[in-house]
Amino acid sequence: MESGVIDGSRKTIDVGLTVTGAVIGGPRLMTFVHRNSAVRLRSTVYTHDPAVLARQPKLISINSALEVDLSGQVNSESVGGRYLGAVGGSLDFTLAANRSPGGFPVVALPSSIRGVSTIVERLHGPATIPRSEVGIIVTEHGHADLRGLTLDQRRERLLAICDPALREGLARGAASTDRGQS
Repeated sequence: MESGVIDGSRKTIDVGLTVTGAVIGGPRLMTFVHRNSAVRLRSTVYTHDPAVLARQPKLISINSALEVDLSGQVNSESVGGRYLGAVGGSLDFTLAANRSPGGFPVVALPSSIRGVSTIVERLHGPATIPRSEVGIIVTEHGHADLRGLTLDQRRERLLAICDPALREGLARGAASTDRGQS
């Protein structure tokens, strides 16, 4: 903002403004935002409202996750009964990006943590973002665009971006689960 790169001039709502629900930082940031007419603090009732956010064309939401199952459901809250994150605005921003003209939601996560896959057969915690709203999942091994795909196609795309060292075991486990449900 200081250099003029971020000026809000291309926005269709709150034109020329930076709108936020919180300002966290040191003295330099606090001095910058103090009485700055280009910065507006608003309640999360506004900043996280999917209807408000979706009015911005080409909105891209980028959220993180703890794990994604092979159907595309996203867990951003807990693993193994241990609460590690919060719901935050991930669903709000995902819904908004899906409804924004030309927008899309992205979920980014590492493919594994300490040798354990973050792409899993079944979630170990709640579905923070349901598979019906998920768009693109990104790991360091690529991206999987899940929009409009069948469950089988989703599984294939997600296996392609999981940790290569863990891919075969995950695929084998998913196949045995499928046979058990037949």
